[in-house]
Amino acid sequence: MGVTVGPVGEDRAAEFLAAMGQAFGFDSSDEHRERFSKIFEWDRARAAYDGGRIVGTLGAYSFEMTVPGGTLPCAGTTVVAVLPTHRRRGVLRQMLHDHFDDVRAHEEPLASLWASESSIYGRFGYGMAAVGIDVEVSRSHVDFHRLAPSPAPTRLVSKEEARELIPPFYDDHRTECPGFFARSGPWWEFRRFHDAESSRGGATAYRYAVAEENGSVTGFAQYRFKENWDDGHGQGTVVVHELLGSTPESWAGLCSLALNHDLTGRIQAGNRSPDDPLFSLLAAPRRARTTVDDSLWVKILDVPRALEGREYSAPVSVVVRVHDPTDGTFSTWRFDLSPEGSSVTETDTEPQVEIDIEDLGACYMGRSRFMALGAAGRLHGDTTTLRALDTAFTWSPQPWCPEVF
Repeated sequence: MGVTVGPVGEDRAAEFLAAMGQAFGFDSSDEHRERFSKIFEWDRARAAYDGGRIVGTLGAYSFEMTVPGGTLPCAGTTVVAVLPTHRRRGVLRQMLHDHFDDVRAHEEPLASLWASESSIYGRFGYGMAAVGIDVEVSRSHVDFHRLAPSPAPTRLVSKEEARELIPPFYDDHRTECPGFFARSGPWWEFRRFHDAESSRGGATAYRYAVAEENGSVTGFAQYRFKENWDDGHGQGTVVVHELLGSTPESWAGLCSLALNHDLTGRIQAGNRSPDDPLFSLLAAPRRARTTVDDSLWVKILDVPRALEGREYSAPVSVVVRVHDPTDGTFSTWRFDLSPEGSSVTETDTEPQVEIDIEDLGACYMGRSRFMALGAAGRLHGDTTTLRALDTAFTWSPQPWCPEVF
């Protein structure tokens, strides 16, 4: 009969997670299964079956994601795994085709994911739309630039206070940066505040701090401290889990708190924004060791709704032929995009630009550049048109997804 794809219920959670664990390298426990089910949308789960046995997994979160100048529904593609016994048999393709049908049924114009392997998802139309920067700063090079603002006051808060103070601040500011998404109450509780000892890597439980100005929270930090001693001197590590500010002073205050922790040799922060103010706050930014990784990948499933649902930095009118590698189809669209409003209509006019849906997804959030992809031969169009598209699609701040899902 071969492999088939279909829904899977919570009653098969143990088998579903065991199949995931085979691919991702973890063993699921009762506690893990219970916590997973608190936020996982089982009605959107899919499994690949071989003789009734689960050999592949896939799911989706129903996100509201920030795009340049607005928000749109977005399927958060997640828990994609295939058993090692069933690799290279088309199982992933079957599951993704089923997933895309589900996304369209939910009227979501976008799907997004974090790629466990960066070579996989382009052939299914996901484009690398954002990057994250891992940063490490030595405690001996944390002086601020002479033009840095005076840091806002910060204070440590308990986990209970953090539950009250941080989510409202996040929700007030999540629409400012493409790549953020709304977090539900269960998501905060079971993803952001969950703090099992097994996940600490030898460090402390989470510490929480907030910056406050004029009686209002203007930023927060969530971090751990990992103790280390060298010849009697403290050489610990501050590990920043999340740090967000809304004013120059709050960024300065929270960065100062993380950088100037006593008994510390280094400060680490993973998946930071390319626009992170830390780099401009430091007097010696080259001393911050950085590693850039791909983060959010975006697939456009409804071209008109996706493009009409974001804002643009300049007007552009262009006819674009789009190829979707998932099913090999081509479609041609007239993009009339401007800061005042946009329309995207199907047309039979000769195209000025030819692009794969992967690269349209990569450019969609404002990070990737049409000119750069054209120079690499991945898309085709004249220089003037590609430059105009770059001017229209560029956005500040750059996209940043602060959380792996």
